[in-house]
Amino acid sequence: MCSLIPFGAKDTYATELCVTEAVVNSIKHAYQDEPGHTVAVIFSLLGTEVVIEVQDTGKSMDPALLEVKRDEALKFDITDINNIAESGRGLAIIQSYMDEVRYRVEENGNFLTMKKKILQSQGDDIHGNIRRKD
Repeated sequence: MCSLIPFGAKDTYATELCVTEAVVNSIKHAYQDEPGHTVAVIFSLLGTEVVIEVQDTGKSMDPALLEVKRDEALKFDITDINNIAESGRGLAIIQSYMDEVRYRVEENGNFLTMKKKILQSQGDDIHGNIRRKD
């Protein structure tokens, strides 16, 4: 997906990381690592922004988790490596990179929506047309 959108290397990596974190959260938290479930990822290009929606039908997340200060989850003492948590930073990573993050629960599932603006300096075409450069 990122290769079709005029993102630079940093934005491509960060977007892929956010999608990975969101999918891992669905697998670990909505489905409790139980195999056999589906996580849908839907990409859209709307004007000058990329919209990525991750959907699952598992256990819903507490929407208040998005209200937790993202900076707190990313703070740690680099001199005390043994006490750095191995997990718990996925939402903070997503929120720190994406321009907008929303979560909603509907009858047909749980939806985490992430939006990222495409800046003019990131590519030639910012009007919703995906142009592949070979």
